[in-house]
Parts: sequence; C-alpha cells; structure tokens
Amino acid sequence: MKSSKKLFYIFGGVALVIFGCIATFVYSFSKSMVLSIQEHNIESVSTLLTGSINSMINSSVKNSLKHSAENTEELVQYYYSKYTSGDMSKDAAVGFIRDLILYGPYSKIGETGYVAILKSNGLLFIHPKSEGVNVSKASFWKDVEGVLNSDDKEGYIEYEWKNKDEKESRTKSGYIVYFEPWDMVIWASAYKSEFIDLVDKNDFRDDILHAGDPFDSYGYVIDSTGMFVIHPEKEGVSAAQNSFVQEMIQNKKGYVKYMWSNGEGGKPYKKIAYYGYVKSLDWIVVISADYKKLLEPVIPLTISIGAGLFIALFVFLFVSNIIGKIIAKKINRFNTIFTKAGTGDLTLEYRATGSLKMQDEIDEMGAVFNSFIGDYKGILIKLREITDTVVELIQALSSSSQETSSTANQQAAAVKEIVSTMEDVDALTRSIEKKVIEITRISEDTQSTVQNGFGIVKNSMIKMDEINIANKTTIDGIRLLSERIDNIWDIVNMINGIADQTKIIAFNAELEASAAGEAGKNFQIVATEIRRLADSTVHSTNEIKEKITEIQKSSDRLILTSEDGTEKIKEGNLLTENINNLFQDILNSAEVSTDSTKNVSKSIAQQVVTFEQTLIAIKQISGGVDNIAVAARETAGASDNLRGVSESIESILSTYTLEESKEESNSETY
Repeated sequence: MKSSKKLFYIFGGVALVIFGCIATFVYSFSKSMVLSIQEHNIESVSTLLTGSINSMINSSVKNSLKHSAENTEELVQYYYSKYTSGDMSKDAAVGFIRDLILYGPYSKIGETGYVAILKSNGLLFIHPKSEGVNVSKASFWKDVEGVLNSDDKEGYIEYEWKNKDEKESRTKSGYIVYFEPWDMVIWASAYKSEFIDLVDKNDFRDDILHAGDPFDSYGYVIDSTGMFVIHPEKEGVSAAQNSFVQEMIQNKKGYVKYMWSNGEGGKPYKKIAYYGYVKSLDWIVVISADYKKLLEPVIPLTISIGAGLFIALFVFLFVSNIIGKIIAKKINRFNTIFTKAGTGDLTLEYRATGSLKMQDEIDEMGAVFNSFIGDYKGILIKLREITDTVVELIQALSSSSQETSSTANQQAAAVKEIVSTMEDVDALTRSIEKKVIEITRISEDTQSTVQNGFGIVKNSMIKMDEINIANKTTIDGIRLLSERIDNIWDIVNMINGIADQTKIIAFNAELEASAAGEAGKNFQIVATEIRRLADSTVHSTNEIKEKITEIQKSSDRLILTSEDGTEKIKEGNLLTENINNLFQDILNSAEVSTDSTKNVSKSIAQQVVTFEQTLIAIKQISGGVDNIAVAARETAGASDNLRGVSESIESILSTYTLEESKEESNSETY
C-alpha cells in the first residue's frame, strides 16, 4: 500500500477517533453542566421556599412574643406610675405585678411558655417555677446581654433548651423588653414548636405547589411520618413505604435521586428531588423534577455539535489526502538513501527541492540527517581508535582483577573469623547481662525485706513505749493503793478504840443490871450482847489488820517487781533502738547495693547494645568484602567479555564505507 493511502487512512482513523472523543466530551460536559445548572436551580428554589416559610413562622412567633412582652411592660409601667404618684408603695406595686404574672391564664404562652421578670444580673425575680435562681451562667445569657446593651434594649432571641423531664432539647424563642426604672428584664418565651397553631398551611400551599413550574413539576410537603401535608392530589396519604421518602425523613435536608412510575403498568423514569426542613412545623418541603425535562436543552446542542464535527472531519480528510501525497514523495527519497546505508554505504546525502521558503519539516529533517551522517562517520572513525586502546586496557584490567580477587578472598576469610569471635563474646555478654539482672532482682527483694523488718522494729519500739507507760501507770496505782491502806489502818484503830470503850460500857452496864436485880435482868442481857458484839468487832478488826498487812506486803513486792520490770523494759527499749539502728544501716547498704547493681545492669545492657552494633557492622564489612571478591571475579569475567565485544566492534566497523572512492566522487546526491 502506498504511503499516501496509509497516511490518509491513518489520519482519517485518528481524526475520527479524536473528533468522536471531542464530541463525546463536549456532549458529556454540556449535559453535566446543564444538569448542574438545573439541579442548582431546583436547590435554590427549595432553599428559597424553605427560608420563606421559616421567615414567616419566625415573624409570627416574634410578633406573638413581642405582644406578650409589651403588654407586660404596659402593666409594669401602670403600677410604676401608681408608685411614683404615691398611690401605693413599691412593694405593693411589685406584689400586684407578681400576682398578675403568676396568674396562669395571663402569663401562659402556648402549651408550656410563660412570661417572667429577671434582673439585669440574671436573677429570676418573678418566675412561675424557678424564682430566685440566677441564670447568668446559662448559654443563652450572652444573647440576653447583647439585647440589654443595644440602643432599644429589647429584641428577639432563639436558643436550644431542654426541661428536666425532657430527653431532647428543642428550639426556644424569647422576646425581651427592659424596664430600666426598676431594673426589670421582661421575658416572654415558649418552645417554637408550640406556635404551630399560628400557622395556616393555606398561606404556603400555592407557593409550594407552583414552586416546580419552571421544571414542569410541582412541590409538596410531608411530615416526619411520611404523610403528605401539601400535595396536588394525595394530601393525607402516607408515602412512608417509599425508600426515598424514608431517606428524606432521616436526613431532613439534601437531595435524592430515585425511580418513579405513574400508576400501575407505567414505565419507571428517573427523578430528582431537593428538600429542606422546617423544624418548627416538622415539615419537609420537597421540589422534584423529571430528568428528561431537565435534559431538553441538551438536544439542540447535541445536533449542532454533531453537524459541526461532521463538516470538520470531511475538510480534515480532504486536506490530509493532499498533504499525504506530498509527504510520500519526500519519504521515497529517504527510502533510497536508507537502502544504500543499509549496505554500509554512508556516502549519500539528502537534497531538498524548491526554494528555501517552500521547505518543510521533512526537508529540515533531511538537513539534520546529513549532519547526523557526518557526525556518525566521525564517531565510527574515533570508535576504531578507541577500540584499539580499549583492548590494551582490558588486558591490564584482567590482570589487576585477578590480583584483587585473590586479596579479597583472604580478607573475607579473616573477617569471618572476627565475626565468629564477636558472636561468642556477644553470647557471653548476654549471659552476664542475665546474671546481673537476677542479682538486681535479688537486691531489690532484699531491700524490700529490710524495709519490712525496719517497719516491724519501729512498731516494736512503739509497743515498748506503750508497755513502759502502762507499767508506770500500774506502779503509780499501787503506790496510791498503799496510801489508801494506811488510811484504812487509821480507820481500823478507830474501830478498835470504839470497841474497847463499848466493852467497858457493856461491862459497867452488866454491873448496874446485876445491882438492879430482877428489874435490870433484861438490860443485862442487852449489855451482854453488846459486849459480845464488841468482842466480835475486835476479833474482826484483828483479821482486817492481818489482811491489810498481807495486802501491804504484796503491794510492796508488786512495786519492787514492777520497778524491776521497768528496768527490763528500758533494757528492751535500748535493745530495740540498737536493732532499729542496725536495720537502718542494713537498709542504707541495701539501697546502695541496689543502685550499684542497677548501674552495673545499665552498663552491661549498653555493652550488649554496643557489641550488637559492632557485630552488625563487622557482618556488614564481611558482606562488603564478599561483594568485593564477587565484584573482582565479575570484573575479570567482564574483561573477557569486553575483549570479545571489542573484537566484534572491529568486525562491524570493517563493513562501513566511510570515505568516497575517486570513481564515486561524481556520484549523484539525492
């Protein structure tokens, strides 16, 4: 096949592929741009509609709370005027205000909302539930301070709040008015969701249904259960069975793509829907559109692109056919030159036709080719000279490589012996490290044992002190008992004296009774019993004296024994102190020994690491020496290969004709 036809077919095929790719890219890009613009438009309409509904709700909520706050301000202003005019005291005026605000029907807003009065420092001055609590640390108080610092000193705020009996926080709205004369912050607040009764869905119905008109579609509203709240045909019907509706309910805001079918037997088609969430009403506002409708602007664009590309392809093929023939003619010239060069004849040159202005890239390539051939011939001549020099160097390199290989083998053997020795030293060092670690553990156990013994000795010293104190207390008690016994002696002697006197009196009474005869007989009997009682008393006091004497002797012996025990306790206390000092010395020695063994352990560990690093380095050196030996052997082999290559180069160079012969000096130049 001719080069011109090949070029025509190649250029045509490439052009067809390129233009096809361009057409596909332009179509895909245009389609994506149109879809992006259309989807952005739907998203903008959805966002605008959701924002409009939220704005209307916010306006209704704000106006309702503002009305309650301003009514309360008028109430406060009325009682303030009563106070300033002298008709009632401040306490009475504030009392009337409190009674009215805390009156349920007056202060109730929505289901749980209310009106309250705070102080500017955050104190709940009048409140239906938490009066007296300070809320200046609450998260919403910064917004309140912002309102109080404004010029009007009134405004609307929103914040998240959760009552104690609720699981999730909700958006709460509040309107604030500041009554400066009595430093009263009048606060009307309620959960935003409780204002749903203020909203009439018919106010939004037409706007929502016609929001999709630009996309040949419509808008609709569902609640969090999937029920259609606003829809052109299905209000009050549940759509929760559809997966895309469940996705809307879960995400609350975004977009979803889904397949939809109108009625039974209808062919499903692709749709897209953008949706937003109106939290206060628990509404999901949806704007949907058919993908086919969105892509309608792409159809005329596709036709225009196809027609333009077809015309461009036809023109390109016509021009490429003419250019292919011109290029083929010049390629034939190169064919002749390369054919002769293939036989080793490098004496031919390319010659351009036409004027210098008409020369193209192929002619320029011919000039470059002539320069290349000239340089190539110079290289081949120099290559012959270099080849001769290389052969001489290869012979010298071969001899040097053999000597290097022998030396490297000797060094490798020596390094391997060093590696073996270092491995033995490393194993010995590791064994020492294990022993030192075991000694360190034993030393630490010894230190712990000494510390425990030291504690026991200290406890023994404390107990000895307690025994010494108790013994002293016992001695003091015995001595006090001895003193009390001496006092008993006095009492016994007194009893003996009384008994002796009683005996004398009884004896005299008996004499008098005997003298009285029969009249004194009874008195004699009494006197006899009194004397007998006195004798018994004397006998008992004698026994008491004996017992007291025995107790006094025992007390004296007990004092002597206790004092001897005190001396033994002192000796034991001194011995315990000596043991304590001994344990202290042992503990200090154990601590020093433990620290020393730990330092030795660290040194041994560092030595092990050093040996490991040294061993690794020597192994690397050994590997390097082995590599040197291998490289030396490879160098010797490479020298032999280079000798063969140089001989091959000489053989190849001999096939080229580098200079023209005299007979061919007038040959034609192409």
